[in-house]
Amino acid sequence: MTVPSIADLIDESLALERAGEIAAALDRARQALDVAQSAGEPGAVAAALVAVARFRFRMGQYSAARALAEEALALAASEAPARADALLMLGMCAAETESLAEAEDYYRRAADLAREIGEHLLRFRALNNLGTTVYFPRGQFDLALAALQEALRLARQQGWDEWLPYPLLGLAWVYQFTGQMQRAREMLDGMKRVAQVAAVTEGYHVSTSAQLALDEADLEAAPPLLAQARAVAESTGDAGLGVEARIITSRYHRLTGSGPAARDWADDALSMALRTGYHHEQGQALIERGRAAWALGDGATAEADLRAAIDVMAPLPANFDIARAALFLAALLHSQRRPEARQAWQEAARRVINGGYAFLLEQERALAFPLVAAHLGDPDPETAALSAALLTHLERVPPPPLHVVALGRFEVWQGARLVPEAAWRQRRAGELFRLLLTSTRRRLSRDQVIEALWPDKPPGAANTPFHQATSALRQALEPDLPDKFPSRYLEVEGGQVALHLPPGSTIDLDTFEHHARQSEWAAAAALYGGALFPDDRYADWAAEPRERLAQLFVEVALALARQALEGGHPREALASARRVLGVDPWQENAVLVGMRACLALEDRVGALRLYRDLEQALRQDLGVAPQVELQELYQSLVSFL
Repeated sequence: MTVPSIADLIDESLALERAGEIAAALDRARQALDVAQSAGEPGAVAAALVAVARFRFRMGQYSAARALAEEALALAASEAPARADALLMLGMCAAETESLAEAEDYYRRAADLAREIGEHLLRFRALNNLGTTVYFPRGQFDLALAALQEALRLARQQGWDEWLPYPLLGLAWVYQFTGQMQRAREMLDGMKRVAQVAAVTEGYHVSTSAQLALDEADLEAAPPLLAQARAVAESTGDAGLGVEARIITSRYHRLTGSGPAARDWADDALSMALRTGYHHEQGQALIERGRAAWALGDGATAEADLRAAIDVMAPLPANFDIARAALFLAALLHSQRRPEARQAWQEAARRVINGGYAFLLEQERALAFPLVAAHLGDPDPETAALSAALLTHLERVPPPPLHVVALGRFEVWQGARLVPEAAWRQRRAGELFRLLLTSTRRRLSRDQVIEALWPDKPPGAANTPFHQATSALRQALEPDLPDKFPSRYLEVEGGQVALHLPPGSTIDLDTFEHHARQSEWAAAAALYGGALFPDDRYADWAAEPRERLAQLFVEVALALARQALEGGHPREALASARRVLGVDPWQENAVLVGMRACLALEDRVGALRLYRDLEQALRQDLGVAPQVELQELYQSLVSFL
């Protein structure tokens, strides 16, 4: 019988661990250690010690895991893979006990050594851990992105599909925290395409999806995701996931107006974090409990929790979450008109500026924007200067992307939030927005706007409605924006009006035209929901783009009909031909394709009806007869009957 090698036993242990068979994996690691110690090979003993340390780590026995890793480090040769693995384990133990500076040092040493000796997987793991367990909790988001993107590149380069979910999840966290919702969803979607995802990782996937849903005001999507995340946390025993899922559940209840439930879930999250000893999670739970208390009108508890959160996270330091807590505390004290509110605001503003967290103001705009506006004119020069600096930083933060439906109906979405129809009716805000959407580079002169919207008014008399329309449009797009803030969607300057669409925005008419230009007929036809801007059917400025897009749709649907007929799908061809005729009842080529499709379906009556409807429309409306080819096809059918 062949005795497995030490390396084989360690590889088996890792494979069993990834498969969730922890007991069997630990057994293989212990076997590897026994064989290595019997053989008296220091390098093999070091590798086996790290393998056993992994399971001590998984069981929360960090001191034991650290001791095993230190023993391995002492035995391993200077350029042995076991040395890099031991450094990695020491980094994991330090991170888990929230010694982040120590963890960073171990991870960097592990990554550097792994690169030198060509151990790509160890380097991948060191980079991934550096991004998710050091830079991310510290709020060093740029560094986290760099480390995780390099880890993702390595995994893809090496074809390690089983490792892809880890950097994808870490990147999703960073993008979600920094307000880049589309990028976060791209990372989560990338995880879905990976065949095998560990249960705990899947739990974090759904909890992050729930957080994104709340960020985008899609409140209905969150509860089932959160229930799934809590179930995974319970079944796997992952306390970090359990705390996270409870904090997000508290946030859901707070956003839906269930203050007592929000407080209870936050309290439960805090109790769990206290049992595990995770100070970062304790701080996050305290922030959420403080916000729940504030929503319930309990300002004293809210203040105490927010101050406690700052204190408990300061040693890490969890700079981003400390900045969040400081911002909420400043807003709370400002709402209470407390004397110390100014100092609290200064502290929050400094933390936001120094950390590069201006996106936090966008995420918490209902609280943050009024605070900035209130302190811009503060009599204290330092406070006013900090507020002005924050406003400058905020101007560089893209607002939420817009998703515009213009074909067949008019809707504008910011994430899952539909801009109310009433907002567009205020002082012609909607008409101005739609006019800009169809203009070159979405920019018009003041005179062009006036000529399009108020052609009968003298230029001087149109000034007032022009300013009212731009102001109403600004308010429709950013209802929380104080008067002193410049709009990040709308620029009115130098006699010009410009609409700026943030990255990730979509406009159905643009996408329709793109698909049409690429001859992607089915995709283009699916997007054409009807005439452009139906509410502006009598507006002169809308006539040309509406007709142009309608004719483009005719070309698209006619091409799709011909393609379907040639491909042996007459029913689909007939449907496309009918869509053409719904837009252009005089379109003879559509009738020709439709008649041939009817004949392929053995529906001569339907073919005759198409011709006769066309003949009547052409005679009554245009005073002409159908083209010769159609007449001949019709006569052949009549003769046959």
